[in-house]
Amino acid sequence: MLQEADIEYAVDLQARSYALLKWLAEAIQRGLVDFEAAHAYGSDPQAAAAWIQRHYSELPSLARLPPEHLEAFCRLFASQLGDSQRLVPDPGQRLYSPDAHCFCEMCSWHIDNPSLRARKLRPVDRHRADKTMRYWLDEIALEVDRLLEQHEVDVLMRDPEFREALALYAYAETLLHRLRGGYAETGVPLALWRRFAWTPQGSPKRKFRLSANAILAAQRLLRQRLAQLT
Repeated sequence: MLQEADIEYAVDLQARSYALLKWLAEAIQRGLVDFEAAHAYGSDPQAAAAWIQRHYSELPSLARLPPEHLEAFCRLFASQLGDSQRLVPDPGQRLYSPDAHCFCEMCSWHIDNPSLRARKLRPVDRHRADKTMRYWLDEIALEVDRLLEQHEVDVLMRDPEFREALALYAYAETLLHRLRGGYAETGVPLALWRRFAWTPQGSPKRKFRLSANAILAAQRLLRQRLAQLT
């Protein structure tokens, strides 16, 4: 069962690590950090820790953690490039217009594409996310003394609210697992994220922000629904 203090800690480090990864991508574009070096920092927890300690005063405040939190932070920071994000050495440019209202020569100009991009989801990533959700569904069911039959799983997973809550819960568990030194299969965190942070139409939810309250609410919903099964 997820504990509030653990989740609040994990959500805070997740926000901090993603902010640092975005900062690193911007530093590459400005020529402040070499791409190959940045990729090394963002892929290996020990390299990330050494880099953070060496450049502590130069980094954004979000990355300046007390020493006792640095190891967990670096694990999560380094896992993002393998799990869900990628750095692009030459992202090119795109045509930009404020509010996309007009793309004539007077109203538009070229800007650099971002160096940090989400990995493309593959069918195998979605399949792994399905397996991860089913695993945690069975674990929660055992907590409320239930052993689920396949037809019960089918009914529950047809409910969009339940399915979204389960994806959020499974994401939280993978987040905690990575903080503790484990790993998530490539693509699983991103596939899970898209199931609760994106709309069914396939676009990011406006102003969505991961929160401990939302994760704990998802846990309560899952446990209640499973306890109500007859």
